[in-house]
Amino acid sequence: MWGRAARQAQLSTRLISRSQALSPTSAAVACWTHGPRPFRLISTVAPRRGAFKPSSGPDAPQAEESAHEGLPRWPAGWHDHLQYHFFFEGLFVQARVFLTPSLEEHSLWIYDHSVGKVQELLNSSERLRQTDAQHLELTGSRFHVQDGPGGGVVKLLGQGGQAELEVQFKNKHVYSWLPAGQGSDAVIHRPDLELTLSYQGKTLNGRGYSKRYYGVYGPHWGYRFIQSSWLGGQKFLWTADATFRLGDGEAKYNYFKLLDGETGDLVQAESKDTYQQDCAGYAEIDGKKYVVSITPLDEWMHDYKAGDTNSRMQLRYCKISLASNDGSEQLEGYALNERCFGVL
Repeated sequence: MWGRAARQAQLSTRLISRSQALSPTSAAVACWTHGPRPFRLISTVAPRRGAFKPSSGPDAPQAEESAHEGLPRWPAGWHDHLQYHFFFEGLFVQARVFLTPSLEEHSLWIYDHSVGKVQELLNSSERLRQTDAQHLELTGSRFHVQDGPGGGVVKLLGQGGQAELEVQFKNKHVYSWLPAGQGSDAVIHRPDLELTLSYQGKTLNGRGYSKRYYGVYGPHWGYRFIQSSWLGGQKFLWTADATFRLGDGEAKYNYFKLLDGETGDLVQAESKDTYQQDCAGYAEIDGKKYVVSITPLDEWMHDYKAGDTNSRMQLRYCKISLASNDGSEQLEGYALNERCFGVL
């Protein structure tokens, strides 16, 4: 499935998504010459196979119904991973749930710019309970997440079940595709969530990102990921360089996506034209070269280790800049840099 999707993308593409304006079943492809070489303009709204049932890899994302689809119930696969990146003026909030056959753990930490360091508020191996809801809703003694049609809420709970920190979020653009090595299990990306935070008597509005994926991965794996929902106001970036299986056929996986939240335009590199280094990501799209540079401010490091699972995750909250060689993109903001290597 992955090989076929990669072969279909013969050239770097500029992907234009106007999910609110196009019919959910519409699809259009146009090819023409731009300068010395051709490129394709493709509607991201591909023929639908049902919610979160994409047929292709990251070079051909499927646009989902943002207001009508809730995330699948938990767990949905051998490995299941749910994460949220919440950006506010002067504050960043990260929350995630990570499951393998050997463990399930959830965490929540913040970076307060006035403090200048990561503050871990929760890191627990307590098994969360999926409620009777038809969508994802997980609850535990100190953590609750509900992610249904149109959006949801993440809560850090204190004594007596009162919310110490609460983020309500609303979906805007939602995309799914098949990661490398997957024939049917999707990854779901929401790059431009609208947020309202209640914390320590204050209310803040912000923007955020969420990813959910599930399926059989690894067991040996490694990846690099840079994501920003706080980049020049209405620009949203997410880019990865990963290998999800070694032996039995390597599952190599790269992508670079830049969404304009106002127009719905999604610019993407062909998978083979993007990669990452320690503090940088690179992409080439229609001859234009992009460089993403990050400067770490602090980090959260954790070993997911039990049974056969032994993976080290490093999350770095960073300053970020995005520049193109023709000067058309010069953006700055904040980002999360995620790296994880080991055995699932």
